[in-house]
Amino acid sequence: MHFDPDITGQTVDQQAFQQVVSRCERYLQNISRPEATYYGLLIHDNNPAVEKKHTELMKSFLSSGTLWTNVTNTTETPLLVNSELTSMVQIAALCGYALRRYLENDEENLFKLVFERADRKDGVAVGVRHYTDKSCRCSICEAHRV
Repeated sequence: MHFDPDITGQTVDQQAFQQVVSRCERYLQNISRPEATYYGLLIHDNNPAVEKKHTELMKSFLSSGTLWTNVTNTTETPLLVNSELTSMVQIAALCGYALRRYLENDEENLFKLVFERADRKDGVAVGVRHYTDKSCRCSICEAHRV
């Protein structure tokens, strides 16, 4: 599966944000129990270029769901923060950097530290995905096929 704006009518940025929201939502749904519902808040690097787009997208996800799930456990719109002042956003950026370096340059040191913590459901890695052709044999694709 590839991100394809022609098929979905959405930009790659919009599709990627929908993936992030869906994966966070599904994680919250998966860890919730009848006696305890877990809720989450998305924290987003304050980027004026995408702030309005992502806020509007999130509003539509809250009312209509994403392509993959209804959004019931993720609250409101993303909280926008300055990443220079917020270490948790910097850690998220480092995780993204590790994934990218692995996929582009096969660098595994940081990747292994991140990927071993990726959300898994029934033994299948669901918290990290690699969108490429089905012949890919990277660790991400292999762990998703389990």
